[in-house]
Amino acid sequence: MRKLTHYYSLTPEWQLNVAEQLNTKIIDNKLIVIPSHVGDGFFYFSQIMEGISVVYADLVAKEPLKIIRQKSDNELFIFHFDLSEHVNLIKINNVDYEIGSFNQLDLAILDNQIESAFKPAVNERTIALRLLIDKKLLHDFILKFSTSENYFAKSKSNKKAFYHYGNIDSNSILLIQSIKTKSVYDLSFDSFLKGISLKILGNFFNKFYEPKNKNLKLTDVEGQALEKTKNYLANNLYGPFPSLTFLSGMAGMSESKYKSLFKKHFNDTPKNFFIDEKIKLAQKLLKSGEYTTLTAVMYELNYTKLSYFCTKYFEVLKRKPTDDFIKKNAIKKVT
Repeated sequence: MRKLTHYYSLTPEWQLNVAEQLNTKIIDNKLIVIPSHVGDGFFYFSQIMEGISVVYADLVAKEPLKIIRQKSDNELFIFHFDLSEHVNLIKINNVDYEIGSFNQLDLAILDNQIESAFKPAVNERTIALRLLIDKKLLHDFILKFSTSENYFAKSKSNKKAFYHYGNIDSNSILLIQSIKTKSVYDLSFDSFLKGISLKILGNFFNKFYEPKNKNLKLTDVEGQALEKTKNYLANNLYGPFPSLTFLSGMAGMSESKYKSLFKKHFNDTPKNFFIDEKIKLAQKLLKSGEYTTLTAVMYELNYTKLSYFCTKYFEVLKRKPTDDFIKKNAIKKVT
């Protein structure tokens, strides 16, 4: 396994260690292109404003890679947003955590006083954005976390140091996805990345400090994401129910948030909505006169047990399938 060791600072000098270990150069104090024998992709660093910097990684590792961030005297918090469509590993306080958008746990917040290591999956595209933030800008941040929801470890000064592991909000997922469409060599990339980073940070703190009001309205982005998954379900009734993991990933939400918002918005669960629509389609097929047996309709809709199909049919329509079934050979030609 190849190991890269570095520390973080709000200014560009931390990149020197990484470039030397990769035997490559830093372009414009911002860009480190990964050598082809190690992988494809890059690390990009930019100072957004005083007290806030960003590191954006877009890479495919060709060999096992362990990127070790050493703790340092720099008073920082590190917000790690991982939008990889697979599972990576991040080690915090000697514990390996799975992280990535399809794993639904895709946000880690680290105190720079705790060492961490990041292990991207081999031969998979890894997308990660890290915001480096001066602690002076976040003086009341830790105080608002309850110890039951977060974690603390001993730092090198024997003081408690904070880390957190959770979910990216759906708006920020869409923002990070927009970065993927931009070329790092585009002249506008730097300003685009800075703007997106500030929006992501704003989203996080808006959500973090907002009151826990269950009656908050859906955002436009959340509403559009829910409609997208609802339409997907309605257009794929001949197959099995896609998993909540798949649907929530499509919506850019955690499974629990997706299920809760879907129920709130449509007054039904995704699974029940899918079953209801499938049974309504079954009724149309039964009445079509195109099938010779009930089992033919059942198999058409990806059911495997007739008793289960009949039970669901009655639950939804309060009728038996036989009440609506018109056999194909029962339609006589009028002469």
